[in-house]
Amino acid sequence: MKIFKGILYTVIIIILTFITAALFAPSSVLVERSIIVNISQKNVFDQISDFTTWPQWDAWYAKDTNQLRKYVGRFGDSEYGYHWSSEDKHVGNGSMYYSSIVGMDSLIYDLSFENEGDINEASGYFYLSENNGQTTIKWGMFSSLEFPYKILNYFMDAMVGPDFETGLINFKNYIESIDFEKISPKNVQIVNEFGVDYALVRKDSLAMRDMNSFFKSSYPLVYDYLRSKGVEPKGPSTGIYYAWDEINFVTDLAAAVPISELLPEESESIDFEFGAGFQTNNSISCELKGGYSKSYAAHTAINDWLEENNKIMDGPVIEEYVKGPNDTKDSSDYLTRITYHFLETASN
Repeated sequence: MKIFKGILYTVIIIILTFITAALFAPSSVLVERSIIVNISQKNVFDQISDFTTWPQWDAWYAKDTNQLRKYVGRFGDSEYGYHWSSEDKHVGNGSMYYSSIVGMDSLIYDLSFENEGDINEASGYFYLSENNGQTTIKWGMFSSLEFPYKILNYFMDAMVGPDFETGLINFKNYIESIDFEKISPKNVQIVNEFGVDYALVRKDSLAMRDMNSFFKSSYPLVYDYLRSKGVEPKGPSTGIYYAWDEINFVTDLAAAVPISELLPEESESIDFEFGAGFQTNNSISCELKGGYSKSYAAHTAINDWLEENNKIMDGPVIEEYVKGPNDTKDSSDYLTRITYHFLETASN
């Protein structure tokens, strides 16, 4: 009986201690970490404001690289953020949206996350300041919780702070590895191809093995240029291929974003084995579903079609990345529209 009373008293003391601690716990708490990077404030801002670059450095992505991230809007849109979902209980599900961006000095965000059925909300910020070419980044989050959950605010810094520290160190390593001179804004051009205006960064004689890194570094530059001009994209990110040398494994290409719309033309459907095809008076297109490893077969099939129909290829090849890695982690859901233009019927 004494043992039972002892256990009962212990339980009561624990409960009372918990209630007391919860009563006096702060309703809100700030978690903040900072770091200095040897990069200009503008370049830091461009990377942090672009959610598609976050998997390169944020600590929560590294915890589950199989998590799904769905991006919503683009910088400057009324809704601009992303949703994530993960089977890892340490990552869970949630969303993050920028609610206010002031110049290049502050980015305010709203955060909502669900873990094991509980939904919590928080807000936070990135504050940027530059001095002699170095940029100080302050990353903060406000946690506001009601009783009895506000007891968690005692532990919030220990729970979240290390992830902020890891993320900022990762960011420093990531951004200081980028050669921003090679992707200077002066390299953004406006080019018209087949009646469509594109803002683009072009690179000639690029080793094919470097294509992925070229696109990753160039698209943020193009979108930043458009934001600075107040221009809205008129279509998906696009690759324009001016030359393709399979002997020397180099290509002349551009990372492009359409800024004008092409008037629709009447088209005739063509059934390619790998996807739907469409022919107009001067072009042949196909919609390729799935990973980019299938694109070689698609290009081969289109070239065969041109030869069989006595068509002469005209100008660069256009690849529109209608749905890609920024939209889904499942490569089988990728959708790429490949278009070849032709001038006339070849003579026999």
